[in-house]
Amino acid sequence: MKPTTTYLRPPPGYHFRRPWYFRPWFYIPAAILVVVALFVTVFFSSVVFDLQAQANSFDLSKLEQMESASVILDRNGKIFGQIYVENRETVPYEKLAPDLINAVIAVEDAKFYEHHGYDLLGIIRAALKNVTAGHVRQGGSTITQQLARNSFSLKERTYRRKLLEIFLAKRIEDKFSKQKILQLYLNRIYFGGGMYGAEAAGRGYFGKSARDMTLAECATLAGLIKSPNRLSPWSDRTNSRETRDFALDRMRDLGFISREQCAAARAEKIAVGSRQNAQGQTYAVDYIRQQVIAAVGWDRAINEGYRIHTTIDVNLQRAAEDSLKAHLEQAEQHPNYNHQTYAH
Repeated sequence: MKPTTTYLRPPPGYHFRRPWYFRPWFYIPAAILVVVALFVTVFFSSVVFDLQAQANSFDLSKLEQMESASVILDRNGKIFGQIYVENRETVPYEKLAPDLINAVIAVEDAKFYEHHGYDLLGIIRAALKNVTAGHVRQGGSTITQQLARNSFSLKERTYRRKLLEIFLAKRIEDKFSKQKILQLYLNRIYFGGGMYGAEAAGRGYFGKSARDMTLAECATLAGLIKSPNRLSPWSDRTNSRETRDFALDRMRDLGFISREQCAAARAEKIAVGSRQNAQGQTYAVDYIRQQVIAAVGWDRAINEGYRIHTTIDVNLQRAAEDSLKAHLEQAEQHPNYNHQTYAH
């Protein structure tokens, strides 16, 4: 006897309904989203691949290639002039004051020792502010990213440039130690007044080398990095002092200095040298510059970082030039003087 087969039949009036995920109102938008997501993924991947290839094409040895000014010293070994295109004197890490290093980290990149070239949270925070502003205002750049930007002239303010900067910063972190990155950074960046690097800035603003600066002087340099010309103590003493105090407060909050050190540095009155003395534009310097260029050539004079020792007594030289200027001014004021003036 054959088994009987029973078929279940829907009750009268029943209409089959397809699952919700088979309905047009769901699967058509879902399919569009999948296609869009696939397109975005392919596009973003191609951009990333292109930027990685571009970052890999940069020669990282150029990070260490910086013009270094030749310095002119008087009979006592004191610098009184330089030969340069960029006013810079490169120094090793050991000749940078620890307070300067800590001040720069506190102001520019508090997570410097933790990240590998870029700070993701910092970038997201800056991106949100940029979206609100409608254009690129903040970069969220680490010290390593700033080094990459300044070394390879990545000045364009676009998101593509920012991504390239990140990939390049990762390469720099892979190749160099944190100490080396700080050394390269502090020798390269601009500190206002035509001065590049901490050594030139220390001598220009305070008349001392980068390793001999006080805590307050170190904080002053760290505070002006974001806007060197505007925040220079030569341009605006009030703003310069405010950014110095901000740097000191950041150092205190991060544990680099104590409350007592912070208060003492805030109270310190910093003696800032004159711009004219820093630039060393004198008759003697001009004459020595001409002689050196004639002897070794222009390129070597501005790039090799020579230390040119002379027998000049800078105080006597300054007195002689002041006397010459006074006599020129007197002669130029004569009613019958009708030649080019030199004293002004």
